[in-house]
Amino acid sequence: MTKLLNGRQLVSIIQGEIQQCDCEALSEALQQGAIVIDIREEAEVNLGMIPGAVHIPRGVLEMELTSLDAISHEQDPLSALATRPVYLYCRSGARSALAAKSLESMGLTKVWSVAGGFNRWLALEKPIISSKEAKVWEVDGLFAWEQGGGI
Repeated sequence: MTKLLNGRQLVSIIQGEIQQCDCEALSEALQQGAIVIDIREEAEVNLGMIPGAVHIPRGVLEMELTSLDAISHEQDPLSALATRPVYLYCRSGARSALAAKSLESMGLTKVWSVAGGFNRWLALEKPIISSKEAKVWEVDGLFAWEQGGGI
């Protein structure tokens, strides 16, 4: 019989299988031009974003991943993305861990989940921007935010 897991148990297992980073490592990655994706829901993003992040909700991440400005112009966007470090964050680090596992299943190997997520970023009093300060873009009728200029 298959062992039943609740959501927290599943996240705990997956966090042990993926690459995670802290907010300091994320700050350094942002300075080096890494792709940072905010996978929270729109209502959460309205509370603020990490400067330099792109918003793609968790529910459409895998389908919209190759629409990122940083790679969409490439002949093979997915292969181009596979060469770049990708950092994912959510509110607490649970959804981003699940998303990182999913992107690894797609063949991406340079993927990190930000431990503690946006809550930890705020607790460390790191800078944030409002969604109004970010550029809004639309993909297949879905709206997303990206700090001006693209990543």
